[in-house]
Amino acid sequence: MNNLVSIAMSTYNGEAFLQEQLESILNQTYTNLEIIISDDCSTDNTVEIIQEYKNKDKRITFHQNEKNIGFVKNFEKAISLCNGEFIALSDQDDIWKRNKIEIYLNEIQKNVLIYSNAILIDKYSKENGKELFSDVDKLCKGKVNNSFLLDNVASGNTMMFKKELVKYILPIPSKITYHDFWISFVASTYGTINYTEEPMTYYRRHIEQVTNRTKNKYDNYFKKLEYKKEKLQQQYARKLDNLEAFKSLTILENKNTIQIIDSLIWHFKNHQNIYFNIDLYKILNKNAEEIFASTSPNKRKKRILRYSCGLKLRSLAFFQI
Repeated sequence: MNNLVSIAMSTYNGEAFLQEQLESILNQTYTNLEIIISDDCSTDNTVEIIQEYKNKDKRITFHQNEKNIGFVKNFEKAISLCNGEFIALSDQDDIWKRNKIEIYLNEIQKNVLIYSNAILIDKYSKENGKELFSDVDKLCKGKVNNSFLLDNVASGNTMMFKKELVKYILPIPSKITYHDFWISFVASTYGTINYTEEPMTYYRRHIEQVTNRTKNKYDNYFKKLEYKKEKLQQQYARKLDNLEAFKSLTILENKNTIQIIDSLIWHFKNHQNIYFNIDLYKILNKNAEEIFASTSPNKRKKRILRYSCGLKLRSLAFFQI
């Protein structure tokens, strides 16, 4: 196979780690590549670094936005400029294994998208002994769009998909918070997806990401309660936006999936006024193996209960999704 593979990279103020990522892409064992870089108005030395590499390697094409459009639309722009039969997405601060594209091309076969787990590294590019998803069994494969209604295990920086998917991916709905969530759902609706057993990307987790998850934002019970309510409403709002975008997908025809989406949309719109949604509970329980495919079986019941609760019951119990 000697198909052209496009690498769609989104950059914004990425001078700290961009060179390391570009080196890992340009030194892939599979060489028939084009690297499409879309920069979202960087104010550091990102553009200078890209221009330097572009002058050395003709496989690089550079586009710079006239105004800041955000990382989702910036990825959309990069994807729209790709010419290859396969398109792989790249963040600006990760590192790829040298044979990533070669392995993906060998294993994608009849699937429309392939992805992998990722090895976590720090700002010094050192591994911390962990992976992005702790259990490989949590990854999903097949024609499994129900598995992406509430969760996403296909991280964008690990995925590669066939160009035929682009006409359904673009434009990415404005409500979508993360481009990879949308692409995963579209791909697993249109065709089948698969993953490699070996993680093919080193995913850089910044200290800010860890700190924000653990920082105590409240100092008494009532502040804790209000904080939990606020976070829950934000989570539900994001999920509602995703679900409404999913429902708008023109190739979505499965009646069972549409029913699940409708039930979840109604619940997220009305969760402040109900204590427990028995109808949603029944639907989630019936389809638990698909919807919560990325959750271990012994935890699915708890997640079904949590999603079926309204805001008052959820916040009082300090449930978290």
